[in-house]
Amino acid sequence: MDNMFNYTNADGELKVLKIILHILLGFILLWAILGSFFVVSPQEEAIIVRLGSISRTVSSGLNFKMPFIDSVVKMDVSTKALPVDELAYSKDGQTVQFQLTANYSLKNDSVESVYREFKRAHENTLIIPSIKEAIKSVAAKYTAQGLIDNRSKLPIEMKDEFTKLVATRGFNVSAVSLTNLDFDDVYESAIRNKQVQEQQALAQVNITKQEDEKKKQEILKAEALAEKTRLEAVALQSAQGEKLIDKLYAEAALEAARKWNGQLPQQMIPGGTLPFINLTR
Repeated sequence: MDNMFNYTNADGELKVLKIILHILLGFILLWAILGSFFVVSPQEEAIIVRLGSISRTVSSGLNFKMPFIDSVVKMDVSTKALPVDELAYSKDGQTVQFQLTANYSLKNDSVESVYREFKRAHENTLIIPSIKEAIKSVAAKYTAQGLIDNRSKLPIEMKDEFTKLVATRGFNVSAVSLTNLDFDDVYESAIRNKQVQEQQALAQVNITKQEDEKKKQEILKAEALAEKTRLEAVALQSAQGEKLIDKLYAEAALEAARKWNGQLPQQMIPGGTLPFINLTR
C-alpha cells in the first residue's frame, strides 16, 4: 500500500510541474510574439540591430523584428530647436556673447549613416560644436560696430556656415534666429556715450536749423515790410504829383481868364484854340 501511495504522489507532482512548465512556455511564446511587433511614429525612423550589427532601417507604422535577436533603435527626424549661448570675438578683438536658436533635423535617408558614426550622440558630438564654430566664424568677419550695424544679416550668414558643416553629415538646417547680442561692459558704456553724443549733436543741428529758419523768416518779413513801404511811398508821391499838376493847371486857367478881354477872335483858324477855360479837369 505504501508503494502505491508513493507512485500516486509522484505522478501528481509531475503533472503539476508539467502544467507550470506549459504555462511558462505559453507566457514566453506570447511575450515573443508580442515583442516581435513595434510601432514607429511619423517623427521617427527605426534601425533594426541584429546581434550587434545594423540589419535594416524601417519607417513609421507597424513593423516586425525577430524576437530575442533583433533590437530596435529609434531615431528622431523631427525639427529640433536648439538654444545656443556662445562667447566669440569680433574682428577688432571685442568679446561678444551670442544667444541664438538653431533649428535642425536629421535627414530620413541619413539615419543609418548617422547612427553608424555617432550612435545617438550626434547633437553633442556634431551639432552643438558646429553651430558654435559657425558663430565664431561669422563674428570674426566684423568689427564690434559692424556686428551691431549688420545684426539682421548675422543669422543668415550663421545659417549658411552651419549648413556647410552639417549638411554633408546627414542634417538639414531650417533656420537660425539671433535672440541676443551682448558686449562687455566697457564697450557697451562706450557705445552709450557715443549715442548720447550723437543725439546731442543732432539736437544742436536741429536747434541751428531752427535758428536759421527763424532768421530767414525775419529777413523775409523785413523785405516784405520794406517793399510795402516803398510801394506806399511811390503811391503817395504819385498822388501828390497829380494834385500838384491840377493845382498848376487851375492857376494857369485862372490867369488866362483874368487876361481875357471878352472878345472872340475875328477869324477862326482851323485847328486854333479859343480863349476859353477848359473846365474838364
